[in-house]
Amino acid sequence: MSNRDEDVREVEALSCRLQEAFAHVRVDEVVATELSVQQLKVLMLVQYRAPMTAHAVADALCVSAATVSGLVSRLVAGGFLVQEPAPDDRRALLLRTTAAGSEALEDVAAMQLRHWRDVVPGLTDAEVAGLRLGLAGIERVMRGTPGGTREG
Repeated sequence: MSNRDEDVREVEALSCRLQEAFAHVRVDEVVATELSVQQLKVLMLVQYRAPMTAHAVADALCVSAATVSGLVSRLVAGGFLVQEPAPDDRRALLLRTTAAGSEALEDVAAMQLRHWRDVVPGLTDAEVAGLRLGLAGIERVMRGTPGGTREG
């Protein structure tokens, strides 16, 4: 096995251990919000895949239209979502997050960022530099941006 293969396996193992270590953070994030897990899922789908219909949300979550209807009604009543007629089909309603909906998602993400801010200062300068390089590479690959070289 090459050094790269060993490094990749170690990165995967480290990633799993980090996810386990941060599991309490994710639990705290969800518990701290006034929204249910299902409501958060709806908000995330609409925020990042808008515009969506309630039917598309139901399909994405593999739940019934009735389930999504109740979730959407509560999110609209709470000011987290709005329903707007589709420009090409006035019978269809498109869902969009409101500023409050976007803020609710940002609040959940900010909790995890605060935990990172507690961890990173404990790293050595070399570890911070390596983490910065590694995270930039992950972002590059995820965005499909060319660049960088692969050694090995």
